Amino acid sequence: MRAITLSPGVPNSVCLEQVADPPLSDGALLVRALALGVCATDREIVSGAYGSAPPGAARLVLGHESLGEVETAPNDSGFAPGDLVVGIVRRPDPVPCPACAAGEWDMCRNGQYTERGIKQRNGFGAERFRLEPEFALKVDAMLGILGVLGPVFS
Repeated sequence: MRAITLSPGVPNSVCLEQVADPPLSDGALLVRALALGVCATDREIVSGAYGSAPPGAARLVLGHESLGEVETAPNDSGFAPGDLVVGIVRRPDPVPCPACAAGEWDMCRNGQYTERGIKQRNGFGAERFRLEPEFALKVDAMLGILGVLGPVFS
């Protein structure tokens, strides 16, 4: 499958390349990408300012603003084929700080979190990606492609 990748820290190394299908270890939901948001963070990563590939990898799949359609999902996941979803970008520290332990990953105090498409985890900039159900948010189908702008929390 095709993905947008780069060599972190190497300015303008971004390219569209063939990569392996996402491993099941990335999550039980298999999602077909519909749209990908591009923002200043992506521009800074492409410029070489920051970003890091997954451990043992030389390249990073870009993309942290996603919209996709679930292709396959476990019966007990709360998701079904056809559901529109966006992926939560940040994953908490495996040895959580007080903020991560309370589910406040964006307030991580020790910086040991990872982020899809930014820090040590491949992003959503591929034809298909996987998500853990607990890091996927359903998008109302009425939003359609506008769902890439992000979920609205009330």
